[in-house]
Amino acid sequence: MECGQLGIFTLMKKYRFRELNVPISKKDEVPLVLAKGLRIDKGEIKNLKVERYSLDSRRRGSPHFSYTVNFECTRDLDGKQGVVPFTELPENERDPLENTVAMPKHVHVVGAGPAGLWTTYTLLRRGFKVTLHEQGEPVADRFRSIRRFFNDRVFNPHSNVLFGEGGAGAFSDGKLNTRTRNFFSQAVLEDMVDLGMPADILVFAKPHLGTDRLALMLRELRKRIVELGGDFKFGSVFEDIEIKNGQVVKAKFNGEWIETSALVLATGHSSRNIYELLHERGVALESKGFAMGVRVEHLQSLINERQLGRGVDTRLTGSAEYALTAKTIHETSAAYSFCMCPGGVLVPCASEPEMLATNGMSHSHRRGPYANGAIVVPIPASADLFGGLAFQRLLEQNAFVAGGKNYSAPAQTIQAFMENCLDRRNLPKTTYPCGIVPCNLRDLLTHSIADSLVEGFMNFERKIPGFIKEGLIVAPETRTSSPVRIPRNPDSMESVNTKGLFVLGEGAGYSGGIVTSAADGARLAYRAKAVVL
Repeated sequence: MECGQLGIFTLMKKYRFRELNVPISKKDEVPLVLAKGLRIDKGEIKNLKVERYSLDSRRRGSPHFSYTVNFECTRDLDGKQGVVPFTELPENERDPLENTVAMPKHVHVVGAGPAGLWTTYTLLRRGFKVTLHEQGEPVADRFRSIRRFFNDRVFNPHSNVLFGEGGAGAFSDGKLNTRTRNFFSQAVLEDMVDLGMPADILVFAKPHLGTDRLALMLRELRKRIVELGGDFKFGSVFEDIEIKNGQVVKAKFNGEWIETSALVLATGHSSRNIYELLHERGVALESKGFAMGVRVEHLQSLINERQLGRGVDTRLTGSAEYALTAKTIHETSAAYSFCMCPGGVLVPCASEPEMLATNGMSHSHRRGPYANGAIVVPIPASADLFGGLAFQRLLEQNAFVAGGKNYSAPAQTIQAFMENCLDRRNLPKTTYPCGIVPCNLRDLLTHSIADSLVEGFMNFERKIPGFIKEGLIVAPETRTSSPVRIPRNPDSMESVNTKGLFVLGEGAGYSGGIVTSAADGARLAYRAKAVVL
């Protein structure tokens, strides 16, 4: 090769651009927007990859997407505003195999929510034999049972909005956002894409699936588990555990004892009977703080206009959300929004008969005419181990009675709640499927919760005008998280005083949401090391 021929090669440098503002109508033209911003030709940008993007609606009336992108360029861009040399982001999770956890070759998992499913799926791919026990039904049968409950109000304590394949998350907005991305949460998201979910969930800051897509994913995941040799047992009710010398030796399902030295509990935050059973058998438990309050419902058009601006095309942005927090004047507590469901519907959720709690869910398109969200108040850890559970039960029992003892929900406009009076007119329409009954919710809630909600609503009205006047309360919201935690060893994820009892997910008190719960299961499975015990 002659020296002059070296000129045909161009040195490519790799860069990262943060906070690239992309008009909502230009979402599919990110390379062109980047090139214009850098004042270079689009052809000079090579191998562009979206690392992260989000909807920025801080300027009402002109929402846009904000992107972080990685790309290569034939031109030296050092010093250009917004451009930095590309470096790999530091991993904020230790090597998943750094702490190996001794497990027998055959593991029994209790609960087919995200934590139990990903424990099972990951263990099977690592060569373990797994039996997955779920007290409820497969997701399709579960849908039919829930629709039947909405009509006949006959409650099934084993298969309902909270229990069954997919856990409570299967009937939710299907939010997949987490505060941090680490090895395990990333692995879960990549699994979801492999299971047929949109690749967008890997890069969008607030991804969601919706109940409809979650159902499809759950069916595919079960198929994969069975193909890998997993034993999926529906209607398998966990009833007891035998512990000898601080080690699990047996577990009882549907009246039958099974010998096992490794039992993974991933039963969710609403399996109150499990906490009581474990306490009777000497497993360490502790009280923890949680939150309770109400569900509120508004027309989605109001939230869209207030959050995005009048005339914004929500087919491009998606239905608007809100995330609200308000300190009380005494600054001893706060009211805040939780699990907001744009374009969603309200559903009754209970884990025990003759008790009532509410929740929200939505489909992937989020195009329903109503928005709902929980507005809750922190409840400190009780001095009594089961004080929080008793508080939840009392509120749910009272709500069941106030609603007419048939799973109709007590309801009140926010305006009437603020005025501490019954509604003088008919209540507005609602998506709650079992009907609503007028009630002064101040008589249902404790003074501290009601007073904090009043202050919170006043604050939210300033942020979203019309929040009070146009809002409906459907009560109560009690299942934000569990009031009980099962302390565990941070490395082995075992109960601190019971060997072979691995406690995971929201029920153990160590996660909150679909991805973090699934990542908890993946973390255990990646660390597992098969041994003869």
